[in-house]
Amino acid sequence: MNGLGQARSGQPIDRFSLLRAAPLLRGFTDVGVHILADASTVRTVYRGTFAFKAGDPADGLSFIGRGSLHLRARDGSAALGELLLGDSLGGLSLLAGGEHLVSAWAPTDAELINLSLPAYETMRQEKPGAALKLQMAIAQDFAERLREAKGPLREFLAWQVSKRQG
Repeated sequence: MNGLGQARSGQPIDRFSLLRAAPLLRGFTDVGVHILADASTVRTVYRGTFAFKAGDPADGLSFIGRGSLHLRARDGSAALGELLLGDSLGGLSLLAGGEHLVSAWAPTDAELINLSLPAYETMRQEKPGAALKLQMAIAQDFAERLREAKGPLREFLAWQVSKRQG
């Protein structure tokens, strides 16, 4: 594979370059990024549609390659944030499976670079070092987000941790 996927516009997306710039993969070598690029596919999410909805099965890790996604609360009423070029989502599904807790809606056409669960499992068997590095990056990213949590979310997480320790 050459690391290129075909975008809807006819111009190829350079998966390697986009993944190389992704904050989640900042500690990766070029070889590691190539492994991820070769295992990934490109998916178009058209303007006004959902990449996924809350409650859908979480099916892998995605990076924003073009466009953006808006995150919405489970009931669709509250805007929770925006994901832009290089941002990632769905990483925890590689570690623990489950379902999406929020919905992701595309305000414009968006291109996602996806590492599906089956592709990740193949990578885990064939390139265990790269899979472990990715797991560690996802865990570190999640820990950083938890540390930055504020207000009710922070209180809830502290309560959950104390509940498990006691």
